[in-house]
Amino acid sequence: MNYFWLNCGYNRFNHFENLVGQVSIFDSSVHFNPSEGYAAFKRVQVGDKVIFYQVQNKIGLLGAGTVVKFEEPRRGQIKIHFKFEENLLPLAKDYLERNEQLKLSLFRMKEQLLNQINKEDYDLIMGLGRGEEKIDRYFLMREMDDFQPDEKYTIFTKTVNGIERNGFKHYKEMQRGDKIIIYRTAPERGIYGTAVVEEAMHKKPVMMGRTDTTAITIKYTGDIKHRTIYDLDREPMLRAQYFVGEDWNESVTELTKIQYEAMLNPSEQEEAPAITSYAEQLAKAAPKKADSIVTYTAGEKQKEPKITPKMMHIFITDHYTPKVLEVAELEASTPHVVADDSWTQGMLYGQYVKEGEDTVIKEGVITRALQNQSSLIIEDIEQLDPRYLKPLLHAVAGRTIELGLGTMTIGREDATYHVTDRFKLVGLTALTIEQIEQHFPKEMHQYIKVYQLRNK
Repeated sequence: MNYFWLNCGYNRFNHFENLVGQVSIFDSSVHFNPSEGYAAFKRVQVGDKVIFYQVQNKIGLLGAGTVVKFEEPRRGQIKIHFKFEENLLPLAKDYLERNEQLKLSLFRMKEQLLNQINKEDYDLIMGLGRGEEKIDRYFLMREMDDFQPDEKYTIFTKTVNGIERNGFKHYKEMQRGDKIIIYRTAPERGIYGTAVVEEAMHKKPVMMGRTDTTAITIKYTGDIKHRTIYDLDREPMLRAQYFVGEDWNESVTELTKIQYEAMLNPSEQEEAPAITSYAEQLAKAAPKKADSIVTYTAGEKQKEPKITPKMMHIFITDHYTPKVLEVAELEASTPHVVADDSWTQGMLYGQYVKEGEDTVIKEGVITRALQNQSSLIIEDIEQLDPRYLKPLLHAVAGRTIELGLGTMTIGREDATYHVTDRFKLVGLTALTIEQIEQHFPKEMHQYIKVYQLRNK
């Protein structure tokens, strides 16, 4: 069974009568634009489930139904009969995107008539539309008052002069039940407690000395074990996150569920397994002689050695040369990027970026390559902080790693981004073998094979 999201217009159903039981016919003509969902139309089968989303009049979710008939009157034309079977709450995309899983799915969804979705998304949307589930949001709020457990507090969203506090747009997004972590700058910058939203943004009566009385109401749920920003920065799911930098100065900022839980639940540091170093490997082969470094000279025909099944292939070369593709057995279309010292972990695995007033997910260079089942070439790989490669290496070793973007994961099996034995991360660098050994931590050496290219 397949599941679909249908963007339907107001006139697709008769809204002056009960919608339940009505059948609407969607026709894809011979000249139907493929970008409007024709590929999805071809996958529809009788019995498939569909969610109707009304795109006119800003209604939001309309209802759900089933495909009751599928016709192909002529080549290139498809007629689908959708039966409306259940009303849903009129939840808009803005609300659905409060859930990290749906935010990613809706972000990937094209603005077309018919979109196929997975069963997990379908079940979640149905639960929300029926009122059986609610989407909580998570926030980090800077407040210096000494809150008492189980007490309610009014938080004004503007200064006494009516100026919006930093992060004002997040106050507008808060709804009852949303969860909050309280952050303070004294005695140390860090997190001190938790709270929940009791009442969304509203107007209080006029107050003497205050120009604006717009406020939210929160209930302080209690103190937590204090953690400084330095403690938080050591958390794998919080390290290098954008909010740790600029948004600590905001009165309120949004967190993902993963970030929220990582703040409250310190992770246990795992002890790294003992790994043989490069120096020990070279000594076993031939002391004081780097026999494991394979040397190629441009113009010479040599039998290429068999490349060992290691994920990272580092080429010592002054510049990129097509010989890299030949030695690493890669296609000419393999993505090729040049790193610099400004790259973050988000550049590799994806990150949230602001586009105007919206925050969207921008895919990383590694996750994009995995999505396209391609290897990746990174020139000047020494510009990357080696610790940024840890999620990929853990995935290669067989673990499934959360990427901090909703439910997105990277791993060998059942992951959003699947790492196969064919995937290679090819790095180009001008470092020497000794510098490479020092640059990459010992625990990473088992994944790396080094080559040296010489150019006449």
